[in-house]
Amino acid sequence: MKNELIRKILVASLAASARALLPLSQSFNISSSIDETEDALTTESTSGNTDCAASSLNTEFLLSFVSYGNYTALPEQGDDGLVPRQIVSMSFVVANAANDVYTICAFPLGRLTKPGNDSDTPAQWIDDASWQACADRKDTDGTHRFTIATGAAFGLQSRQLSVNQTWFCHDDDGRLVAYTGIANSTLDMTCADGGELGGYHVENCTSVDVSLPVTLL
Repeated sequence: MKNELIRKILVASLAASARALLPLSQSFNISSSIDETEDALTTESTSGNTDCAASSLNTEFLLSFVSYGNYTALPEQGDDGLVPRQIVSMSFVVANAANDVYTICAFPLGRLTKPGNDSDTPAQWIDDASWQACADRKDTDGTHRFTIATGAAFGLQSRQLSVNQTWFCHDDDGRLVAYTGIANSTLDMTCADGGELGGYHVENCTSVDVSLPVTLL
């Protein structure tokens, strides 16, 4: 189970980096790569605990495998203006203690843009700390089918991480009720030189596992 989860995180992280290139996909011919890696972020079925109304009132989001990668093109790779000079992507696993459901979050921390229509001008990386969608999880209580939706936002400079999620539990009368909660934290991350990979110099930054108290909305 753990090895399969790690594999999914790695593939999802690659998908996040590929998504950062979407505006430039025609120039860089990466559409097939995106199609292959996006499978890691498609909706998956799960089997969570729907008798979770009481525990939802005081739950936590448990974050693990928290990391982001900063990929900077080596000097010889950026001379022709075709190779993106920088790509940054975030990935982690979030588990809701109320229903025991985990999901994978993986998203670029910005986007690539080209100033003007000059094809020889190198693409520039623009940081983006806006909300991003994580992988949805499908669940059922045997009668109803519903989607557990998760989103996250991360500020690269501040290292402020926010996570929100909508999940479903039965109340005391057996009715299926939606809960939405949010959690925030400033991560203490350690960065290390990841060497060279595919024409890029890689910096990997990781955080220890953290538990974030959830505020219901």
